[in-house]
Amino acid sequence: MENPQSASTRILQLLGGIAGVHAVRRLSAEQLRSACELEAGFESSSVIPIHNIGVQLLSQRDACFVLLKDGRFRPPKVPTVYLVEEGAPAGSPHAICVDEVWYTIVGEEIIDEGAPRAETVIPLGSSFAIYPGRRGNAALPCTFILPPIAFPELEGQVEGLGISRIISISPSLAADGYLRTAFDFPPTNRLATLLIGCDLPESAEE
Repeated sequence: MENPQSASTRILQLLGGIAGVHAVRRLSAEQLRSACELEAGFESSSVIPIHNIGVQLLSQRDACFVLLKDGRFRPPKVPTVYLVEEGAPAGSPHAICVDEVWYTIVGEEIIDEGAPRAETVIPLGSSFAIYPGRRGNAALPCTFILPPIAFPELEGQVEGLGISRIISISPSLAADGYLRTAFDFPPTNRLATLLIGCDLPESAEE
C-alpha cells in the first residue's frame, strides 16, 4: 500500500507528464474550501442558473489537485456542460445521473459536430444544442450543470496508486482566478485550470 507522501507525489508526477500540462499543484484543505465557497458564491450571483456540481463533490475527496493546461491537452470525450430538467423518467435514453440525482438532458455541449441527430435541435452557436422535445414538464425550470467527468490518465493507474473515486472538473472564473493567485499561475486565457480529485489509499488519508 502506498504511503501518504509517495501516493500524492506520484500523482503530481503523473499529471505533470501529460501533454499540454504546464504546472500541477495539490490544494490544501483550506484552499479547497475557499475554492468551493467562491464557486457557490458565483453560482448564487449568476444571472443564468448554473450548478458546478463537480467542484462541490471535490470536497468529498481525500485529495484535490489543480493543473494548468494549454491547447495541446486532450479534449474531453463527453460534454462538460448540460442543460437539464430534474427528475428523468425511468429508462430514459436522454438522462444523466450525478451524485445519485437523475436529470433529463434538455441541452448539451456539442462534442461531435458531424454526428447525425434524429430529433429537433435548436443550436446555440456551434458549441451547444438544445432538444426542446425532451422537456417533460414545462413548469419545471431548467438548469445548466457542470458534472464531474472521468480522468482516464489517473483511472488507468488505480491499482498501482491505490486511489479511487476520481473526478475532474473545470472551475468557474471566480475559482479560477483564486487558484491562479494562490499558485502564481499566469493570468492568460491561453492557459486554463482543471481540478482533479480522488480518494487516496487508507494509509495516505490526511
